[in-house]
Amino acid sequence: MPAQLSHRETKALFIALADEELPAEKAQAVRSHLDGCGECAQGWQRYSATVLRVRNVEKQKAPPALASLVMTRVKRQRRFGLKRLHQMHAHYRLPVEILIPLLIAAAVGAFLIMSAP
Repeated sequence: MPAQLSHRETKALFIALADEELPAEKAQAVRSHLDGCGECAQGWQRYSATVLRVRNVEKQKAPPALASLVMTRVKRQRRFGLKRLHQMHAHYRLPVEILIPLLIAAAVGAFLIMSAP
């Protein structure tokens, strides 16, 4: 007899169950838990209904102008993204000249507190 699954384990397996990717024994363990747990069964009903609705949505192709615009922005982000990240880091970082004395003061304070009788 397979081990009982917890609520968390059962809910984590919803994706694989919906895609029919679970081994038979694991799928049976999930279904057994769903038969005995109203909360998880209700969650499975909502989840499977959502998956079914998403699978039935008609796929649309983006207009060529939109696809081109998105790809241009992606390429620009790849090219300049790291530079912008470095500029933001340089703007918000704490200068080392301030950080070192603060760390030393904290260490000395901690030492004094710990060594006090």
